[in-house]
Amino acid sequence: MSTARKSAPRKPLGSTPGATGTPAAPAALGTWLAVVNAYHLCERLMSHRLAALGVKTAEHEILANLLRDPGLTQRTLAERCFTAKSHASALLDAMEERGWVRREPNPVDARSKQLFLTRAGERLAARTAAVQAEVIAGMCAGETHEALVEVRAAMLRVGERLQAMPGDA
Repeated sequence: MSTARKSAPRKPLGSTPGATGTPAAPAALGTWLAVVNAYHLCERLMSHRLAALGVKTAEHEILANLLRDPGLTQRTLAERCFTAKSHASALLDAMEERGWVRREPNPVDARSKQLFLTRAGERLAARTAAVQAEVIAGMCAGETHEALVEVRAAMLRVGERLQAMPGDA
């Protein structure tokens, strides 16, 4: 006679009730986990490679934006970098001290400054852009153009739905 206890059947992954009380689709939860995992792996790899250059990820975002669009205002830059204006200001202060960024009067709006890279900032931005290009190339290696277009389209649709939801999204 066996003394093993019978356990209750395990719920499949993704069967946790959602906000509406209906079970979440296993495919939806698995997709969410895959996206979050890929994001974190990418973030960790970028952080590690940028650290070798003495640059933080947030600083890279500023460098990349100012390399692409010189003369941005702090407000526009903060929006593009998905950060608060005060956080962007603190980063810009530090980057200005390091000789990477300079502020100039805005001829259109005297209340704001335009932001530009210095020559040293341009050289560094080119190096961090190369790091980003390497990570993107590795991330996309082996994927077809069509698959990448599908992923982009899906993420754009997801982003639109998230922005439409109430809350901080």
